Amino acid sequence: MQSSKLSQLIGELYRHAHQADGWMAFFTMLETEIPSRSTTLMFEEIQTHATDIVLSRHLNDDELQVYGEHYIHTDVWAEAMTKYSPFQFHSSDAVPDRHFLSSEFYADYTKPLDIRYACGAYIEDPKIGHAFRVTIQRGHQHKPFRSDELETLNLFVPHLQNALAIYKRNIALESLQSGFDSITNIIDCAAYLLRSDAHIISQNDLAEELLRQDVACISAGKLFFRPHKLRNTIDQLMGNLQDFTDNRSASCRNYARTDQYQISVEPHLLPGLIPGTEELGVLLQIKNIDANVDIDLAGLEILYHLTSTEAGVTRLLCKGLVVKEIAEAMGVKESTIRSHLKAIYSKIGVRSQPELLSKVMASLARTQVDIV
Repeated sequence: MQSSKLSQLIGELYRHAHQADGWMAFFTMLETEIPSRSTTLMFEEIQTHATDIVLSRHLNDDELQVYGEHYIHTDVWAEAMTKYSPFQFHSSDAVPDRHFLSSEFYADYTKPLDIRYACGAYIEDPKIGHAFRVTIQRGHQHKPFRSDELETLNLFVPHLQNALAIYKRNIALESLQSGFDSITNIIDCAAYLLRSDAHIISQNDLAEELLRQDVACISAGKLFFRPHKLRNTIDQLMGNLQDFTDNRSASCRNYARTDQYQISVEPHLLPGLIPGTEELGVLLQIKNIDANVDIDLAGLEILYHLTSTEAGVTRLLCKGLVVKEIAEAMGVKESTIRSHLKAIYSKIGVRSQPELLSKVMASLARTQVDIV
């Protein structure tokens, strides 16, 4: 490949590395130099063979879904790839041809798609348990990838590494911004935004205070709690979020209480690795029951034009009680409390209990001199 063409391709890769469209443009130009049937970039869990298809040229979503759900487990080429050196392109002819042609993977997946030959590279080391794999495929009318073509592709490996780092950093920044936006206004309790595996994305000031007190700790990027009862309660609540994963339930906020803390866990959708997709995250909130703020009822009525009953419900919410507990305290049905909440939401201009608590606490903090 001419140096000018090589520079042009590398420039295209870096120019839009943070966007899927930029990768598509790069692979389109690359296919003019090294003919191929399709190009796929995927994130792979080596041990489980679980995959996330980040992007692909010439394969539609249904084909990729079928691969991710089943054929990744029959992909003799992907299995062989793990035995070869990462950060270097290898040709599929390293797998005995008769072994490939007799496989379920070829007969039921690649042959119908007119895919006969492939080359690929792990851009991240599979020895760490996961990696990005770039795979370039050819049809039956082509021949296996030649050594000079592999050498040309290997020139791109360090640039692919850098571009992937840019791409992942952009996704991480989107998640981080989402995290900041989610918890910035939560000022009445410790709040953590987590990935489903408990890796921390963001936390507020009160959450950092729990870390300083050694109630919470972070190990390998994951959040843990030292008090046994607190830890078990949170684990149980996190486990209940499976209902959201399965059903995408709109209301899936779970509450629990220990002797010292009130805890709530709710699902929070984060930007996924694949552009335009989301992954399940968790918003964890912990309030010290002994630290409840004594809110003035008259102040609530004046600030938000609430009735005395609505102000009482709001006050109890701010003190950490849930709907069932408020109903018991006021001697009414839960449905009555929920009706009051609808009116309160409308008057205060919020749509959820977290929003209500955040807005009420923030407003009272600014105007406490006037209302107390």
